[in-house]
Amino acid sequence: MLFFSSRFTARAFIGATLFIAFLVMLVTSVLLFSKQHSNLIALIHTLIGLVMVLTVIWHLFKNSRSLGQYLNPFKKQGGKFTITLPLALILIIYFVASPFLRLSPAMEVYRLGQSLKAADKGTDDEEHTFIERALKPDNATGQTITVELKKGAYFLWPQYAIWLETLDGEFVQPLYVTSAIGTNNFVNKVSKKDPSQVFTSHLMVGPDANPGEALTGGEDPESKDSRMRPESLPVFLHQLGMKAANGYFVPTGDSLTVDGYSGATMTDNFIYHAQLPSKLSGEYRVRLELNNSFDFNDYYSSDRFPDDEVYSGDGFSAQPSVVYQAVIDFDQPEQLLKMELIGRGHHSGRDGKIYGDIDNLTTALELVDRAIVSIASE
Repeated sequence: MLFFSSRFTARAFIGATLFIAFLVMLVTSVLLFSKQHSNLIALIHTLIGLVMVLTVIWHLFKNSRSLGQYLNPFKKQGGKFTITLPLALILIIYFVASPFLRLSPAMEVYRLGQSLKAADKGTDDEEHTFIERALKPDNATGQTITVELKKGAYFLWPQYAIWLETLDGEFVQPLYVTSAIGTNNFVNKVSKKDPSQVFTSHLMVGPDANPGEALTGGEDPESKDSRMRPESLPVFLHQLGMKAANGYFVPTGDSLTVDGYSGATMTDNFIYHAQLPSKLSGEYRVRLELNNSFDFNDYYSSDRFPDDEVYSGDGFSAQPSVVYQAVIDFDQPEQLLKMELIGRGHHSGRDGKIYGDIDNLTTALELVDRAIVSIASE
């Protein structure tokens, strides 16, 4: 009875709501910044943030007259002109501009958060687990390029390569290449059980996916697979320029590993650091090309190009590779640049062109959720 007879005070309600919401926002902010987190934490953070915004709007409405007096630079407070508004504007403008202009503390805060997340192994949400890998060649003195990739829904077992080239398209060097590409050794040796069967959907995901009914064979890591996969990453392989006797652009010869830059496929979200052998200056492209086998769809079905021996062969390439790019300036380090999708590779690796028509791609567009490039001067 006492509860229902109590008086409601708007000022007290606003104060209590903001205080409790602040405590929740403080906890969720720390979790989002420093640890791997679930979508539940992000949702709580967003909803409580919305509560705070609405409460603040109510508070501003109720105190609009007093607020106007505080912010009026021509209104004297205690016999003196106030500098409240200019100082507030300077503070907010500084922190908003910091990520764009690479001002402290934006980069330091970002890197601290990424380091804490990479070190956090106690998460139950595999989707947000980041692995961290670094490559530093002997006697390297150049800048360090960092690529942070958050995988998309269909990032299952892709082949991918990251490389550096000039704005004119001249290949500079690889940054990272999955080992199957770098050594031309594909251990997943499968074939159709029924050669006449046509695939029109992703063989490994979806309600109708049952690769055991359609394919035979499997991984054989002990033996060398002599198959060549020029369609896997055609843009990168043509840039690399290694050509086999049959004309395919694939790594060949005794020195198959690409200059020490190949490694096991990172199948989780990753943060990858590669230090350049020597310092560079000016603008360059960082490119990322990815391809996932068995991702057929209605257009890129297994019978789409019946006369193309590469596409209709035993590589099961299905949808072609996708290419992402960011233009970086080595004279302006500490940048954070999002890699943008710029097109696809040729479906059978016939050339190294980037094709802009991606209308027929489906799950291939969900290999990457986001990819961010940054440069450190040391």
